[in-house]
Amino acid sequence: MASASSPHRKLLHFLVYWAVQRCRVSESPCRLTVSLKRPAESASPSQLRVSVSDTGVRSKLEEFLELNDLARETPVEKWDGTLLITTTGINDEAIYRYRFNLHEELSSARFTRLATTYKNHATFSGTEVCLCLSNEADADDLILWLVGFFHKILVLRAANLACELFVEQIGNAESRNVCLPQDSDDVHHSVMASSSDRLVSGLKDYALSHGYTCDKCDTCILNRDLLKTGTGAANNIDRRKAKGPHVEVVILIARAASDLSCWTVNCSSTQVLYFEDFVPCPISKSSFDVLVSVDWQSYGFKLKGGFIDDEGNAVLEWDDMPFARVDIAIHTYLECTAMQECQGSQQDRHLVRKALNSALSHLKADHAGDFLSCHGQRVREYVPDLAESIAGLILSSNDKAFHDECISLLGLGSDQDISEGLVQSSICEKMIRIIELNDTKENVEDNAPYLFECEKLDEDSHLDEEDRDEDMIFDF
Repeated sequence: MASASSPHRKLLHFLVYWAVQRCRVSESPCRLTVSLKRPAESASPSQLRVSVSDTGVRSKLEEFLELNDLARETPVEKWDGTLLITTTGINDEAIYRYRFNLHEELSSARFTRLATTYKNHATFSGTEVCLCLSNEADADDLILWLVGFFHKILVLRAANLACELFVEQIGNAESRNVCLPQDSDDVHHSVMASSSDRLVSGLKDYALSHGYTCDKCDTCILNRDLLKTGTGAANNIDRRKAKGPHVEVVILIARAASDLSCWTVNCSSTQVLYFEDFVPCPISKSSFDVLVSVDWQSYGFKLKGGFIDDEGNAVLEWDDMPFARVDIAIHTYLECTAMQECQGSQQDRHLVRKALNSALSHLKADHAGDFLSCHGQRVREYVPDLAESIAGLILSSNDKAFHDECISLLGLGSDQDISEGLVQSSICEKMIRIIELNDTKENVEDNAPYLFECEKLDEDSHLDEEDRDEDMIFDF
């Protein structure tokens, strides 16, 4: 299978990337369409015909000069270096067409201007880039990669951008078409939502369809609202320009599935989705280093290791995973109002770390019991035995005043039928709550809660030695 370094993949990634940036700069709703037509027979001399079109702002021919290195790397039998470019701006009176030959040595001969078509006062903008690639044995792999690549684009739910992918097999009576529409099972999805909320919605659809390896998983779809979500964001805004790099992170946790036929059961690894400027990209080395150096144990995760696969994706491997599935998405981007500003978001490992830690803290704040640190989990294991011992001491005491005061401090009414199980349960709940509240680095001793809900002493009050022996305060 061709790797992420395949020249065909690099070329399509480049064309889609710049099409998305043109749409981002446009102030109107846009459409991105990728069309691939292939001959019915893999051995056919006919070529793969590829079209990447968008309705964003007019393209600048200088954008395509970045393909120089790729054209030199690509054997001429795989791609002859020719692009047919059609483009127009919203205020242009005509549609301009060019032939761009990157294999041409003379700069003056690279661009050939073709016939111009006038718009007859029509108002629209957009660009279409067409090219032909060799129809070789890895065409199926290229199509599979393209489908997966497009599925990842849809995860972002980019505002004002509709995406379509068409794959057509031609020259055969049994010609087939494959179309990937943009839809969602999220009833709360809105174009007015923030980019972070849209990423949450898209990542949920991605997870519930098992990474888009199936249309729908009935078992998982029913549990959409049970997914645990943590979000984090960080930015480094230049106040003088009111813009700067942004990083958004979403972590999605699926509980253990009850249906053993669901493939997410005991999923011990996570493929991290990484995006730059609203396009899926191979993860950067700095961001990968952040992923594997985060203090996962403070949130109950046991990271066994991580690596970058042949596709450029980060993969994290877990030990003793208590959940059915863990999905992580990282998106770094720049705010841009002109094409020259969309030159790729600068890597800032500090921002990635900050956003990732924020997402983990969000998870822990909303679901403290599920994301105790590994140390907190070990402490919690002793709670039942300790609660049983304390309950036994209280109920076995012959001092009625001590007995009644303990029952009162535990919040149990004197008129209740006080059993050892009830006292033990009450103590156990309070101890677990204290462990959860103190299982964060932010908590300090002054804010540590008490096991018994007694009135907090004034800072200036003092206990004499006799009282100190008689009063027992369990401070966890």
